[in-house]
Amino acid sequence: MEHVCCSVVNASDLNFAEIAIGERVFGEIILANEGTTNLTAEVKSDSGELQVTAPPSHRASLDHLAQCPRPSRRLVAVLLSCPARIIPMLLLLGASSQRAVAASPLEAAVLRAVREARFDRVLDFGPANEDSAKPASPKTIAHVPNVDVTVIQLNRAGQVVASANVLLSRDYPEGLIVPVSLDQGAAAVRFRRWDIERWNGGVFKPGEPLPVTTKGWTNDPPLTDDHDLVPGRANAAFQFMAPYPASLFKLLVAFHVMRMVDDGSLTLDTPHTFSVANQKDETRPLRAWLDPMMTESNNRATQALLQLLHRRSRIETMNREFRELGLPTLQINGTRAADGRNWQTDRIHMTAFDTARLLLLIEGPAGDLWRGPDGRAVTARFLSESSRAFLKQLLAEQGLNEALSTANLTGVRHVRPGLPSQIAARWINPTNGIVVVDGVNFGVDVRASNAVAEVTFAHKTGLTYNYASDAGIVTSLPGRPFRRYIIVFLSNLGYRYVDEVFADRTKGPYADPVSPISYTQRIPALAKAIDDAIREARW
Repeated sequence: MEHVCCSVVNASDLNFAEIAIGERVFGEIILANEGTTNLTAEVKSDSGELQVTAPPSHRASLDHLAQCPRPSRRLVAVLLSCPARIIPMLLLLGASSQRAVAASPLEAAVLRAVREARFDRVLDFGPANEDSAKPASPKTIAHVPNVDVTVIQLNRAGQVVASANVLLSRDYPEGLIVPVSLDQGAAAVRFRRWDIERWNGGVFKPGEPLPVTTKGWTNDPPLTDDHDLVPGRANAAFQFMAPYPASLFKLLVAFHVMRMVDDGSLTLDTPHTFSVANQKDETRPLRAWLDPMMTESNNRATQALLQLLHRRSRIETMNREFRELGLPTLQINGTRAADGRNWQTDRIHMTAFDTARLLLLIEGPAGDLWRGPDGRAVTARFLSESSRAFLKQLLAEQGLNEALSTANLTGVRHVRPGLPSQIAARWINPTNGIVVVDGVNFGVDVRASNAVAEVTFAHKTGLTYNYASDAGIVTSLPGRPFRRYIIVFLSNLGYRYVDEVFADRTKGPYADPVSPISYTQRIPALAKAIDDAIREARW
C-alpha cells in the first residue's frame, strides 16, 4: 500500500467526513499531528470516498496547507474552517480532473450554479473588435472564461453563517471551490494581475482574426513574481488571473472618500472643483459627485473624485488601509493626478472574496468581523454608522439592474431572470413604468414586476467590452422568504461576449437603442440559481 505524508499543524476536531475525490484514488494518506498523534485517512478505491477520523480532543488548525507531489499526480490537502465555529475538513484536488469538492452546502450550491451557467458556450466578437471597422459574427469562446464568485450568507442578526468562493478558468474548467476564511481570505490562491494579451493569445488589430504577436497563458513569456497581486504566495496551491473589475472599482473610491468624511478631512457638502485642461471647470458638493458615480456609474464623477484623492495625497493611503484590513487584492494604482483617468486593467484590482468582506463591513453587523494581518479585530466601526448608511443608500439606489439582477429588463425577449430585486423608485417613470438611466432606455414597463419583487439588492455593477462585474448585499423584503447575503461576481465576460441567440448579429445587443442586453444572460441565471438555493436552504 502506498503512503503520502502531509504534515498538519495542530490537527484536531476532525469530525467524520466523507469527501468524494473523483475516479482516480489510491492508497492511504497519513496526517501527522505535530509528531504526536497519527491521523489516518483511508481512501476507499471502490467507492471513491475518503473517510477521515480523529480524536475529538485535539484542537483545530485553521489554514495550514500541505502539498504532496507524486510522479503522476499531485494531491493538495487543505484544512478549512468556519469563523464562527472551527470545523476543519480535508479538501482534495486531483490534478488529473482539476476538481475541488464541496466542504459545505453553500459551496456546493455556488459550484453547481457556476457549472450549470455553462459560460464556455458564450459567443465572442473577438479581441480588439470594440470599435472594429470590420464587423463580423461572433464565434464560440476559445477558452473557459475567468470567473470569480463569492457568497457570504448572513442570519437575521447579520452574523456570518457560511461563505463560499468559486473560481472558473481554463485552469479550473469545472470550477474550483477555494478554501476561505474571514481572517485569511482566499490565501490559498496566488492571484495574478490581469493580462488581456495572455487571455487573447497575443496582440490583435481591429477586425483581424490572427494576432500580430503571440503571448502564452502562463508562458511565452513565463509568469514571474512581478505578476502577483499579493506578494509571498509563490507556494499557494492555486493560481488565478484576476479579471479587471471595470466600474466596480468605484466602490473602493466611494469607501475611501467616506473614510475621509469620518476623519474630518471632508464633509458631504465640501465643494470640489473638477478642472481638466481644455475643459470647463465644474464645481459640485461631494455628495453630488458620489451619487452619479455609484448609481449611474458616471465616469466623469469618478474622475473628479480620483482627482480629489490625488490632490489630498490619499491614493496610497487608500491602498494601504485595504492591506491593513486584510483586503490586499483591493488596489487602485496608476491613475493620473491631472484628470483621474488612466484606468489600466493590470493596475486596478479586486477579487470576489475581498470585495465581499468589504461589503460585509459596509453592511455592519455587530462584533468582530475578522482579524487583520496584525491580529487586531476588524469591526464595522472602521467606518462610522452614518458613513455606512450613506454608502448603503447609494448602493440601494443603483440604477443599472442588468447583470446579477435583470429587473430593468423584465419581460424583454432573450432576457433571463436573475435576483428578484426591487428597482429604486427614482428610476421608474411614473407615467409609463420605463427605467431610463443616464440616457440608457431599458424600454419596458417594470411596475408590475417591481411590485412582486422579493429582495432589495444594494449593489454596484461594472461593464466594459472585455469585463463584467456586479457585487452587492441581498436582503429579503418584508413578507418574502428570508434571505440575507452578499454576492460578488467578477469576470472577463464583458459585452464582447453574447448568447447563442445572437449568433447572426454583427454587433452585440448592447448597442440596441432600446432594451440593450449588455451582459450574457448566463450571469443572471447563475444569480437566480444561487438565490433559489439560499431561499430554499435547510442547512
